[in-house]
Amino acid sequence: MFRNFINRVHELEYLEKEYISEGPSFTVIYGRRRVGKTELIQQFVKDRPHIFFLADMRGTRSNALRFRKRAAEFFGDMEPAAETFDEVSEYISKRWTGEQKLVIVIDEFSYLAQADEAIPSVFQLIVDEILKGGPFHLILCGSSVSMMERTTLAHSGPLYGRRTGQIQVMPLALRHLRGFFPDSTPEGLLRIYGAAGGIPFYLGFFDPDKALYENLEHNMFSREAVLYAEGEFLLREELREPATYMNILYSISGGATRAGEIAAGAFIETKDLSYYMDTLIKLGFIRKEHPVAEKSSSRKTIYVIDDPFLRFWFRYVLVHRDSIEAGDSSHAIGDLDKSYDRYLGETFEQVSREILTYLNLQDKLPFRFRSIGRQWGKIPGAPKGKNDYEIDLVALDQDSKNMLFCECKWQKQKVNADVYFALKERSSHVKWFPERKEHFALISRSGFTKKMHEIADQENVLLLTLDNYLSGTFTE
Repeated sequence: MFRNFINRVHELEYLEKEYISEGPSFTVIYGRRRVGKTELIQQFVKDRPHIFFLADMRGTRSNALRFRKRAAEFFGDMEPAAETFDEVSEYISKRWTGEQKLVIVIDEFSYLAQADEAIPSVFQLIVDEILKGGPFHLILCGSSVSMMERTTLAHSGPLYGRRTGQIQVMPLALRHLRGFFPDSTPEGLLRIYGAAGGIPFYLGFFDPDKALYENLEHNMFSREAVLYAEGEFLLREELREPATYMNILYSISGGATRAGEIAAGAFIETKDLSYYMDTLIKLGFIRKEHPVAEKSSSRKTIYVIDDPFLRFWFRYVLVHRDSIEAGDSSHAIGDLDKSYDRYLGETFEQVSREILTYLNLQDKLPFRFRSIGRQWGKIPGAPKGKNDYEIDLVALDQDSKNMLFCECKWQKQKVNADVYFALKERSSHVKWFPERKEHFALISRSGFTKKMHEIADQENVLLLTLDNYLSGTFTE
């Protein structure tokens, strides 16, 4: 495994702004397991005075004594008599005489809060009384998203209103994978992203000098591999009933998209499903979709796994667990060889959404959209079996009545004009503002035919490829 710190420019700039602000600062940093929170903090504090403490699950007293030891080591002192977090913080407050802010980091704060419900109140005292007015920057960091939100961000929590800022560290975008694999082709990057997502820890296991299947066989399709059991560990980290959530995700990975189908596959009542789905959505593991041109209250609702790693893990690792446990990875590799190209179609659609969102932020689209998502519905008057339409992505702005229709094609052949004309035909079935302004885009794995380029020039169709996105050219 190699280590590489990629991107996080915005997060580091934000922490710098917090650090140089007047008065004490208090930042909450949270995000899913392995997303790179600790590495972000290490990059931020490396040239600054800091006390970095990593909490564990051994309880409040054990952690407080370890925190005391770290503080004493920083000051070059014998350990003080302090035995609680507030007493150790008192010691730090009195001992620090520098003009520059001292950064105090409590990593995996969620472990402390989980073991002791009084901990948030203790840190309320530390923020309000002990570190108040001093040159300190307190950082509380945790991997349990639900626990961190409940104990540090929730309106009902003791620490609510004390923080000066918070950062939810998100997975990397596809374009950032260039930093890990500078010599990979755009298609090669997508194949890696389809398995590991944008999680730096997972990406670190993929050797750039080895083929994808060799990396997967070594890092996922082996019972000794760290990532082999990672899907289960990820759910156990966050959830009290991991078995039920496992069944739900497995049901979705098998093709179930609607509530009734998912519930049946997970062996629970449909009426009980919403609680579990809301939790998974909040954690960023699944996404709830409705036709983007309709109201969010629309009953046309589907669910998809939004996390690329979990989607891959449930589809290719969990399915073949019996043979992998027996030391045989051939079934998983064979399945991958037959189906992975088709499987990546949904990943490509997800990345296409990322591409359009990026262009939107750069003001490189015909208009600035506010909503983006899939669109589907019925075709009036068409015979049964041929009366459904679906559009991969539609971006829209209610105020200006602008609408962008986009088709995403993960195919080896270059996209021809027939794809564009079919998209135009489907767009006519979308019920939205009749006086809307329509725009069209195609995103292709393999580029476009000469004919499609000619039509695009005539009708202002936006043509994009992965290479455009990753190279920043946006013209083929």
